[in-house]
Amino acid sequence: MRASTTAGIAVALVGVLMGGLTTPAAAQSWVTAAKSRQLRGQDFLDVKVEYAVGHFELRRGPDHLLYRLDSRYDEDAFRLSTNYLESRGRGSLIIDIEGEEDIDFRDIKDYDYEAGHLRLDLSGAAPIALSMKMGAVEAQLDLGGLRLQRLTLETGASDTRIRFSEPNRDVAETCVFKAGAAAFKAERLGNSGCRRINISGGVGNIELDFSGEWDYDATGSVNVGLGGVEIRVPAELGVRIEKSTFLMSFDAPDFIKQGGGVWLSRNWETAAHRLTLSVSGVLGSIEVARL
Repeated sequence: MRASTTAGIAVALVGVLMGGLTTPAAAQSWVTAAKSRQLRGQDFLDVKVEYAVGHFELRRGPDHLLYRLDSRYDEDAFRLSTNYLESRGRGSLIIDIEGEEDIDFRDIKDYDYEAGHLRLDLSGAAPIALSMKMGAVEAQLDLGGLRLQRLTLETGASDTRIRFSEPNRDVAETCVFKAGAAAFKAERLGNSGCRRINISGGVGNIELDFSGEWDYDATGSVNVGLGGVEIRVPAELGVRIEKSTFLMSFDAPDFIKQGGGVWLSRNWETAAHRLTLSVSGVLGSIEVARL
């Protein structure tokens, strides 16, 4: 999906989610907020982020800081809520930036919703369960070097890029990505350490790069309603694709077709590590390439 199309859907979604912008609300009052907390022996951090509109950036921060966030938002239109609780060394961080219930956003053409931002840095020293829910958001997420044990990301009309620039310091049992009317790109998924990866999309393009340091086996599913899926896998990884599609083209030139909608990489029997993907969709295209 082209960026202009994604942006158009984002504007439409904001109108649906928020309701409409009256003339008084057009007088924007931008504020900034910053918060942080030291790492003081916490042995686990549960992070939940909900962000309605704007730019979102997440990355690994200094190990001595459990978390640090910086935000900019219009206090006439949005409300920032942060809540941190701790019990027996286990921390829980909830961050929520959402629209005020009494704001009307129908006249959104004059509203500078893209000026808001949220940046979150997380320590690479504490095990983390991370759950994120995005609305009309442009998201840049680099989760490399964290100690991820669980990961869930749900997007609305978002342009999302998620990257694992370094290997996960822990084992992530499940990674779940749900993209709505969105462009979604995931890079170096091999560094994620995810044993089970579930990816679904409504309308839009999905790009999946499974390169990285593979020292484990994994299974996953990819389901898309309408759009294109590009899957890239490293040459040394054994890959099995189980395809169940309707009106979707499928192109995997370096794979061997088996019976029952199964495609195998040529090194499936000899590879040190393997990835099994179940791929399904309704309308669009699927392309699989070896790196």
